[in-house]
Amino acid sequence: MARHVRHKNKRAQTTFQVPAPPPGYKGAHRAEAEKVLPRRIASVAVAVGIVSGSGAAAYAMSGPFSPMAGGADLGGVPDDTIRTGKVDTVHAVDLGSETARIIRQEQLSALHTFNQASGVAQDGYAARKAAEDKAAREAWEAAEARKPPKQREVEGWIREAIKVLAANGTPITEDSLDEIYTIIIKESNGNPNAVNTWDANAARGTPSKGLMQCIDPTFQTYKLPGYDDIYSPVDNIIAGVRYTYARYGGFGNHPGLVGINSGTGYVGY
Repeated sequence: MARHVRHKNKRAQTTFQVPAPPPGYKGAHRAEAEKVLPRRIASVAVAVGIVSGSGAAAYAMSGPFSPMAGGADLGGVPDDTIRTGKVDTVHAVDLGSETARIIRQEQLSALHTFNQASGVAQDGYAARKAAEDKAAREAWEAAEARKPPKQREVEGWIREAIKVLAANGTPITEDSLDEIYTIIIKESNGNPNAVNTWDANAARGTPSKGLMQCIDPTFQTYKLPGYDDIYSPVDNIIAGVRYTYARYGGFGNHPGLVGINSGTGYVGY
């Protein structure tokens, strides 16, 4: 393997003299000054895959250089490769201790630069995300504070019931909160102890009761184990929602909500 010879020129600069190529070889050789050589070596290192991954990407961003030119300058890339931009084989590149040290230094420097840039970007994103979350939370809290205390209380019951329902197989989320709240206000005006004494159900001896105005047979059919009190806000909501899903397939076909959306007004379910 050919070796690079280091000399001092008349200006006291260190140069690396590359030996003449073998007969018939058409690559170019050139002696480089010490201040130029590291970038040329780094270019060769990228060309042959010594600097790779994030290190190569960072070094590429740190300033203009050409892997092809670097390879050619050290006699490592044939002339036709420079024209085509394709590297198949690299010859006559001697990675001695001095060269390896320079390449390693370039690698570490490039990787450090890349990691710094990545860290700044990540920190910036985290800060923006935190600010956006804080703004959204404050807006939600402000909106909640403007609601009447009774509405906040009823919505609290609804949220608790939704959690229980979701945990027990009902495909529901807090997106349904407004729909449930509307039904409750229309049915009982938010009074968990409300009892209807005048409609057909009452005439049959099964008056509607609670927030969602369930009759006893319906409540017993659609309640969940452990949620057995028809006058308990959460228990009553659970039964009323499960009945709605069983009979109407969800709130999209709830007759009261359909009536509101169509402009004909709320009707009982």
